[in-house]
This record gives sequence, structure tokens and C-alpha cells, in this order.
Amino acid sequence: MRGVQGVGTILSGMSDMDQLRENIALFEREDTLSAEEDDALLALGRKLSSSKGVPCTACHYCVSHCPQELDIPRLLELYNEHLSRPSFAFIAPMALGAMPADKHPSACIGCGACAQVCPQQIDIPEALADFARLMGE
Repeated sequence: MRGVQGVGTILSGMSDMDQLRENIALFEREDTLSAEEDDALLALGRKLSSSKGVPCTACHYCVSHCPQELDIPRLLELYNEHLSRPSFAFIAPMALGAMPADKHPSACIGCGACAQVCPQQIDIPEALADFARLMGE
């Protein structure tokens, strides 16, 4: 199994047998990226990694470890939206307004159980604390 040059881990996000078969078939091939494709992918990665926010892939591994039962991927999505699109700063407060207070980012107790299983190595409690601060919670 080979991935993109310079990438050591691949997070596939498979959730059923058809997706597993598709991934196996994909990685059985010996295809590699052209130099142009490799450059474009690396440029995109640099752009994304320099943007504000956290690189959550919404894998949901964290959710089953959260004692507060927070929808962490949704909260991180709103956090990223709020940071990266200031002209849409009303979206996160509106979305949080539709959630019960015990599901807001301020409900995070900072235990870190979520961060321990995050394949992206996101400091989730820190991100949620920052989000809560930005929302005035």
C-alpha cells in the first residue's frame, strides 16, 4: 500500500464493506502522482495548514470518548467556519443558539479523552475553550 510521497498515514474514513473494497482496489494499483499533481497537492496542503482553525476530518473517533457527549466534529466545524470566514460570523452563534447549553463548546470539561484518540492530533479541549471564549461563553 502506498500513499502520497511524504505522507506516512492515510485516514480513509471507511464505514462499510463497499468502501473497504474500493480502498483495497485503489491501493492495489501502482499508480503514482505526476510531478504536477504532486506539486498541486503539496501546495494545497501548505495553504490548508496555514489557514486558521483545526484540521478536523469529522471521523467522529472523539465523540464516543467524550463524557459530555459533545458533537465535537460539529463544534470544530463551526469553530473553523467562525475563524476562517469573518463575514459569516453570525453562523456559529446562530447554530449554537439552536443547541442545548450543555452541548456548547463551554460544556467541555477539558479531560482530554477526545484528544487522545484524535488521528489528527488536535488539541480538542484547547480548540473548544477558544471557541467558547470567542462566543462569550
